[in-house]
Amino acid sequence: MGRLVDITWPELDVVVVAELADEENPELCEEFWRDLPFKVMQAHPVVSGESLYAWTPTISTAPVRLRRRIVDCAVGDLRYSQATGNKFSIQYGPGLEPLAQPVLGKVLPEYHHLLQGVGKAIWTNLFFAKEQIFVEVKPHDPTQAFKGEGRFSNLTGVAAEFYAEAKRIQTVEPEDLRRIRTGAIGDTGTYGQYFTAWDFANGMLRDYIMYTAYPLLKLIDTLSHDDFVASVEAFDPAYSEYLGYSGLNTLLDFSNKLRSAIRETDDKEELRTILRTFIMYGNRLCAWSYHYFPWYLGMFYGRAVNGQEFPGRFNPVKPA
Repeated sequence: MGRLVDITWPELDVVVVAELADEENPELCEEFWRDLPFKVMQAHPVVSGESLYAWTPTISTAPVRLRRRIVDCAVGDLRYSQATGNKFSIQYGPGLEPLAQPVLGKVLPEYHHLLQGVGKAIWTNLFFAKEQIFVEVKPHDPTQAFKGEGRFSNLTGVAAEFYAEAKRIQTVEPEDLRRIRTGAIGDTGTYGQYFTAWDFANGMLRDYIMYTAYPLLKLIDTLSHDDFVASVEAFDPAYSEYLGYSGLNTLLDFSNKLRSAIRETDDKEELRTILRTFIMYGNRLCAWSYHYFPWYLGMFYGRAVNGQEFPGRFNPVKPA
């Protein structure tokens, strides 16, 4: 039997118990366990069907032994996606994507009846309401909690700076992102509108952190130091300079510090720590940007399929 965790949504007054897949993916579950407890914003996917997901504080590079396609997941299944932001997911209904993700565990059957209500509440919140609803994960038995020092207890230099800011904004919206979504970003956006600037920043931030920085982390052990530095120098500025122009000033400052720091050391463990903590910070930006993005614009582009609540436009014109 795998270790048990409590998953709580305080604002919804709901608690479920889940069992980790310790036998199927022991290394992944151990990384997840060592970063408990945590509290982060609860999100909901916008393209892959009826599940919940949240960006965790873990940046996992653990080997994965078992994956399951989202379309094959049953109610209660837990997944952990290293490659799309280090998010853990809970299935509460049909999945839509054929993408296979690492298995993390499962919610115990006696709690399955609670998941549909949580899922619909989070979807409504992500799509419309934009309240701050958090999820907390902790060991079910407090005496089993990991008691080691942790991977981030003795950080120095820029890694300590990245980590401190990542922890600070775990439950507090970053001011830079608030300014982007409220249009308080100077002249960014042609002819005075700022939705395009918001949209570009949201998409580029996702691509920068999830699909560029994280893969670079996995290349540290396979590239020489010179090749690794050259790779970061080749990929980073196009993202960070545009995002700085869009209003993410702290991110731009951190990316400059990142590139400087990795030039100065060829110690692979130090390089991993520097990039891992930078990604932790970036993932928190991704979580907040995703939460406040105006997904409700999708009501204008709905289809009457799969239980879609808003087919067509919000006020559809009835045929004569």
